[in-house]
Amino acid sequence: MQTPVYCVCVCVCICLGFHQFLLCHLPYVYVEAYTCPCVRCHPFDSIFVAQSNGNYDAIFTTTPPYRLNKYKRYEGHVVSGFPIKCNFSLDGKKLASGSSDGSIYLYDYQSSKVVKKIKAHDQACIDVAFHPVIPNVIASCSWDGSILVFE
Repeated sequence: MQTPVYCVCVCVCICLGFHQFLLCHLPYVYVEAYTCPCVRCHPFDSIFVAQSNGNYDAIFTTTPPYRLNKYKRYEGHVVSGFPIKCNFSLDGKKLASGSSDGSIYLYDYQSSKVVKKIKAHDQACIDVAFHPVIPNVIASCSWDGSILVFE
């Protein structure tokens, strides 16, 4: 049996800093049986996502009481124990996630639906990043150390 991880406490600590984390008293907001290797804040909206090793990205508010969105999450990519990461586009309209099948999954931020799947690597795609200036360019890296750039 897996030990539950209190993911929101870790996420709030990362997003707000340790001092504010101690003041928020959130020990039981989100009980997750899997680890959350990545947390990303949306560039404009008051939400953040936590990449779960349960094969989805959970969505939370960044304002107290830091609620989990129980009706929407980003699903489709597979984690399989790898430290898979995700990232928002600069305009906040897309969320990209790596996957253990070597693919990049692009999700529509509003609908949380997969809009594109790019087969990028032979091994797990562990991280993705949007170009800081050119909005349609995305880089990915693989478990084998390779880095690819897509337009």
